[in-house]
Amino acid sequence: MTKEDWAYVEEHLKNPHKIVKINCDGYILGLCLQQIDVYNLAICVYVNDVFKGKWLLNDCEERKRFFRKSHKSILTAKGKAEFKKLSKKKQAEWRERYFYDTYMPYWTSFRSLKKHLIENNESIELIEIR
Repeated sequence: MTKEDWAYVEEHLKNPHKIVKINCDGYILGLCLQQIDVYNLAICVYVNDVFKGKWLLNDCEERKRFFRKSHKSILTAKGKAEFKKLSKKKQAEWRERYFYDTYMPYWTSFRSLKKHLIENNESIELIEIR
């Protein structure tokens, strides 16, 4: 996609009634602005017109290519301060216990979505905007 195509897509994704279809290495992505919380909107991703929860849980091609990775911790602010003071060996042990990765089916930033798609896909083509 060209710079103008990306700008066109971004402009249309500001409207919650538009659906943008793009082809990423043979996968048809449907992108649309949807409400994810009471006062929050995000760009939701549908792969070949469906969303499957198993993509978020299992390591698969769809998760790697299209969904947002988020690093989480079960530590409190006090626990995180303690973590920083630990030795490298202890930090590695704590990482396994108290930190985990999760994947989200939506993006709150068009810029980060675009960057992720470009990094993880070789061919990206605009199909249509409805």
